[in-house]
Amino acid sequence: MIVPSYACPPRARRRRARRGLRRRSQRERGVALIIAITAIAILSVVLADLHESTGTAFAIAAQQRDQLRAEYMARSGLNLTRLLIARRNDVKNAVAPYYQALMRTRQTPDLPVWAVADQVLKPFCDYEAARALNTGVDFGGADGLGDTNARCEIVAFGENAKINVNAPLHFAGDQARRSIAMQLFSMMGGYQSPSPYDPLFQQRDRDGQFTSRQDIVAALIDWWDYDQDRTVFDPGRAEVSTSGSEDDIYRRLPDPYDAKNAPFDSLEELRLVRGIGDDFWATFVDPRPDEPQSRIVTIYGSGRVNINEAPPEVLLARVCSFIETDPLCSDATEASKFVQLLRTARAMIPLPLFPNKAAFLDFIQGRGGASGLYPMLRGFLGDESPLLFRPATIPAAVANEVGDALVASARIIAIEVTGLSGCRERDESGECVGGWRGRTRLRTVVNFHERWTPPPPNAGSMPGLGIFHYYRVE
Repeated sequence: MIVPSYACPPRARRRRARRGLRRRSQRERGVALIIAITAIAILSVVLADLHESTGTAFAIAAQQRDQLRAEYMARSGLNLTRLLIARRNDVKNAVAPYYQALMRTRQTPDLPVWAVADQVLKPFCDYEAARALNTGVDFGGADGLGDTNARCEIVAFGENAKINVNAPLHFAGDQARRSIAMQLFSMMGGYQSPSPYDPLFQQRDRDGQFTSRQDIVAALIDWWDYDQDRTVFDPGRAEVSTSGSEDDIYRRLPDPYDAKNAPFDSLEELRLVRGIGDDFWATFVDPRPDEPQSRIVTIYGSGRVNINEAPPEVLLARVCSFIETDPLCSDATEASKFVQLLRTARAMIPLPLFPNKAAFLDFIQGRGGASGLYPMLRGFLGDESPLLFRPATIPAAVANEVGDALVASARIIAIEVTGLSGCRERDESGECVGGWRGRTRLRTVVNFHERWTPPPPNAGSMPGLGIFHYYRVE
């Protein structure tokens, strides 16, 4: 029997109402819990996405900031180096008395201030490292210097310290071709028997062809000379001639092309020339990519080699292009002695060793009197030392040519500056050990020759900071 609610006593109705409210409250609490869990899950996803987006945006912003800072550090290092080179005469005048007293000479060569740009410009490129040197100079009051968490590294050298494979400025016609051919053939060990480079020319090149030294010499010359005849180099007679077409070898390739018949515009263009593959590149062109000053060849030189900056191998190749039958050039042992002796002398005396071309020619021939480099080294090592090379003999008929092929100064300078910013981790001494977030490298070649004039119809003269022949940002 169902009792109507109005028939229930008030106390029972209140009890039933409370039970209903309690059941409804329990149902509502369950729904609220589900809603809260769902909301927390959604908020967690949103928060994680926000955190990831914010972190990524921050990392990108930091990377872009450090990359921009690195680029401007590299630009600053480049401009400061150009300024230092432009003031090289002031440096030379200040150092001249000390150099003349040390080297016992009345002449002072063109000092390669660019070679020490990284040390001289240290306060601008690496402020903390400059302070740690304890030079006695207080950089604290200098405006614009301070800890920027960035640095720049500078490498600069004269391009005429390399063997020029491009059309030379000071030679023309057959004289230019013969000069380049003799240098290249000597550089590749062609006048030595046996030569340590022989295995390089006894295997197939990248195109599946056997390419001799003479083939590479001819191909390099044919690339920049203006005719379409193939150059033939006879090292025995030291002559060049022409025969056939220079484009035949390139037209037989799967992707044919012709020789340029114009000067090289960049060093990388050498890879288009017959026989210049990775092995040749790593041996003669750029043996140590991380050390650009170790490069052996150039396309920016005038044809004259800098006696104070050129590596011993380059100097030997240039001289041997005139006296190829001398034991210094034909005997690999004597050539090795020359290279090691000159390299050791430069390590002992970190200054230009030869005030002029005559001093270098005296060294090659073992002359120079008491103040000459060869007699000085002979007195230090002993007359019978196996480290001394046999002095060369330069015939009078070619003495003027040898002298004309050498120079004691540089006007076209390669400047490579690397800007670094945003060190990830430093050790206790403050040295960066975790790498840099931003890195920019500027590869440039700058002309400082005072005789330069712009091509017609332009007018003007060489600006104080030089002009760029090559500019690349990496």
